[in-house]
Amino acid sequence: MENHQKTTSHHHHNHHHNSQKTAHHHSSSDTSHSWGYEDHNGPHTWGKHCRHGTRQSPIDIRTSNLEFAYINQLHFVNYDQSGAVELKNNGHGVAISGFEKWEPRQRPYIYGGGLTGKYLLLQFHFHWTSDHLYGSEHTINNLHYPVEVHLVHVKEEYNTLTEALEQPDGLAVVGIFMYIGNEGSSMANLETGLKRVVEQDSATLIFNYTVGVHLPPVLENFYRYQGSLTTPGCDESVIWTLMAEPIPILVQQLETLRAIHGPIFGKRLSVNNRPLQPLNGRRIQFRSSSLNRQKICSNDTFVTKPSGNGSGFVSVLNGLLTFIFAFFIFLAFSNNYYTVI
Repeated sequence: MENHQKTTSHHHHNHHHNSQKTAHHHSSSDTSHSWGYEDHNGPHTWGKHCRHGTRQSPIDIRTSNLEFAYINQLHFVNYDQSGAVELKNNGHGVAISGFEKWEPRQRPYIYGGGLTGKYLLLQFHFHWTSDHLYGSEHTINNLHYPVEVHLVHVKEEYNTLTEALEQPDGLAVVGIFMYIGNEGSSMANLETGLKRVVEQDSATLIFNYTVGVHLPPVLENFYRYQGSLTTPGCDESVIWTLMAEPIPILVQQLETLRAIHGPIFGKRLSVNNRPLQPLNGRRIQFRSSSLNRQKICSNDTFVTKPSGNGSGFVSVLNGLLTFIFAFFIFLAFSNNYYTVI
């Protein structure tokens, strides 16, 4: 998860941004590039919360060790709206930002699903490696997907990203896994842009962009835990939601991502994911679509037991069956994904 403070702040101070931009090319000691994924500046060298934190991300999701969460559905609002966005290579990957410039009534946001309040979309970005067997930052039963998308949302009541990073619930990040498939509509509108931002600090505008293409068809099943940014300073201010259903990416689209260069001119960014972090006793919740058939309170509070006359056992059974089914889907995807390679 990219802490993209620089990008967010420059929208509010454009004059400041321009002076920054010129300085950017002359100085290689820019702080945002003092960390990376190479031997000399990789995750094992990161300081602050990255080293001493107790709710760090990413983590492995063990499906045998989940808590079923009785929370309502997570709602994605304005994800069908379109507008202009900036696609930028920041040296650690590519990020798509500029949503705060959209008309307020069109800006994508999320609510519900156990979150309190509205979380506005700030930016989204990708994590990958040069190897099919790795790529995603989070894992399911220690298995990686080739790509992980992070949709970064900031809580509406916090005025700045800096303020949000100091709060335990400042950010809500939605992680979506991608598998190699024979359908690539989610990446179609980014392909041309990605080829224009191969080198660090290059950026391009994309018009009429709709973020909803990155959402899986089924949004009801997700994992939830309290964590952190996965990049320095690894601030422990993130409520993580990982969608259980992955979305497809074409092999050639994955290759376009892998052609992105890092801070060294002409050299591919072969990895931009942080190793797994210890759980330290945290609970991972699973929210299942079987809950849609029960009357969950309309406000975002936890419900201790399913409502309905004596239907508790049935609904638990339903939840279990859905979960087993979801797990088989996961296995099917994994197998499918190895045969494609």
